Amino acid sequence: MKKISRFRQLGIVCGTLAVFAFASKAGADHCFLCRKAAVNMPVSLAVGTVRTPEFPVKHEAYEISIQVERRIPLGELDCMMGVKFSWEHDHCAKFNFERLLDADWKVLDGDRIVAQGSVHGTDDNFGTSEDFLSRVLGTFVGEKDKKYVLEVKFTKDGTPLNVTNPHLVVMMTKATDI
Repeated sequence: MKKISRFRQLGIVCGTLAVFAFASKAGADHCFLCRKAAVNMPVSLAVGTVRTPEFPVKHEAYEISIQVERRIPLGELDCMMGVKFSWEHDHCAKFNFERLLDADWKVLDGDRIVAQGSVHGTDDNFGTSEDFLSRVLGTFVGEKDKKYVLEVKFTKDGTPLNVTNPHLVVMMTKATDI
């Protein structure tokens, strides 16, 4: 049996890792959890109602959210969006940051309400990254081969958040056994 040098072993390991990295990047277009939003539209958070165009759904769970860019200082933006971290001790009141995101929503199939809900107050149902903050308004389960419309009624003046380029997003969530 021929002995392999450490240099050769290192080359084999690095080559294998490079192949896996390339294969995972090449397959990223077919990522199961990487899904395109059914709706991703800019909105004003002024008091009033926003209605999406009709969008197709599958028999999957969908999440409705408002996604904003982090263009306001971190703690202030979190408070304005109604995001509550479990470790916080009401820093919003301490710094006098007002919550501005209040909304009622409904998903419609024609005139039939498929799902509805509201966001008033603070909660910990959000997503975050270095560049974005996404506050979840609610979820619903789509019916295969249906087309829905989402109506969101903003009930509090959130126009100070308009500098964050808010988008109304409807996205299929992770795989479920529906």
